[in-house]
Amino acid sequence: MESKVVDVELKEIAKVEEDKEKEDQEKEETKADVAEEAVYEGNIYSTLTNPCEHEYGVPSSARSYTVNKDASVDIHRQLRVYRIAVLVLFVICVLLLIGLLVLSLKLTGTQPCQAVEQLDRSLPEQDVQTCDLKKCEAVYPQPQRLCIECGRGWYKFENTCYHLSRNRLTWQQSRKECQRMGGDLAVITNERVQMYLSKKKGNTGLHYWIGLSHLEKNEWTWINNTVLTVRYWGDLSFPGECAILDGNEPPERSWRPSSCTLFLQYICQKM
Repeated sequence: MESKVVDVELKEIAKVEEDKEKEDQEKEETKADVAEEAVYEGNIYSTLTNPCEHEYGVPSSARSYTVNKDASVDIHRQLRVYRIAVLVLFVICVLLLIGLLVLSLKLTGTQPCQAVEQLDRSLPEQDVQTCDLKKCEAVYPQPQRLCIECGRGWYKFENTCYHLSRNRLTWQQSRKECQRMGGDLAVITNERVQMYLSKKKGNTGLHYWIGLSHLEKNEWTWINNTVLTVRYWGDLSFPGECAILDGNEPPERSWRPSSCTLFLQYICQKM
């Protein structure tokens, strides 16, 4: 009888120990699951359930994740600020471009009845010719017309327009170019014109063809057959049949002969 009681007690003790082991095992598994979830928390992609599964497989729908709403709001706010800054810079660039265009038009445009050129201050006041506004309005009653007596690139002096070229041509080519512009090579008939052309801004140190030669005659003659009444010859030892105005010499002796085939700048004139 006693042996049976002992057997029953041993069985009960073994059962209790077995239940305790199972409970401990379940606790360990629960801790492992919690640790695994902590490791993979925030990961929106599920682990591969099969080693041979494609690396770009579809994430498991069973796993859920959360999005930080505050971070999303900050990103949208920064994008909005950047867009506003870009728009402001674009508007500023457009305004600057418009301002440059307006300024260039003002600088290159011709004002009504403006003087063709501001003449040398050293010249007598009565020799300076300007465009009179009343005269311009009387000749051109239309408000859109511009009073330009000589044209762009020409200078007015004593009712004659002069053009000092920038390009270089031979004497014959220079004359053809002056004729193409409605004039001819310059004819200097008095001291005032000689002084004006010699002291003209940009003339110093340069050599210009003038309308004086002895190509067709044995004596020096102007292209309009005007008699050579005044002379401003310098060194006549140079060979040549065409005359130039030498900007390196004083106005009183700035003419000298030169070969007509040289490429020099030239002075045109028109009435």
